[in-house]
Amino acid sequence: MMNGADAACLQGIDILVVGDLDQWQASGRLRGIPAGCAYLGIAQLTPFTLRRYAPALVLSPLVCDGFDAVDVAQRLQAARYQGLYRVIADDLPDAQIIRNDIRNAAPDLNFDLLVLPPASP
Repeated sequence: MMNGADAACLQGIDILVVGDLDQWQASGRLRGIPAGCAYLGIAQLTPFTLRRYAPALVLSPLVCDGFDAVDVAQRLQAARYQGLYRVIADDLPDAQIIRNDIRNAAPDLNFDLLVLPPASP
C-alpha cells in the first residue's frame, strides 16, 4: 500500500510508467493513475528521456516481457535519477527479499515495492 508521501506525489506531478501499456491496462493496475502519464518501454528509458520528462515518480511492474525491476533500477541509477521509483507486484511470499535485491542493485534510488493484496475470488 502507498504511504502518504507516495500518494501525495500522484497529484500534480509527472509520472513515468515503464512497461507495456496493454499489459498494464489488462492487469487493472493503472486505476487511479492520471491519464497524463508518460508510458515508455524499457528501451526508451534513457538519461535523455528522463531529462525530457523529469518525472517525480517512475512506476514499473516487478517483471515484464524482456525486463524486470532490477533492470529499471539500474538504468535509473545510471542516469542519476533523483525521484521516486516504485515497483508494483502481485502478492509475494517474501517481498523483503525482492526489496533487498533491488536496493542492492541500485542503492542510491528512492525505491520501494508496492505489493498488491491477493485478488478476491
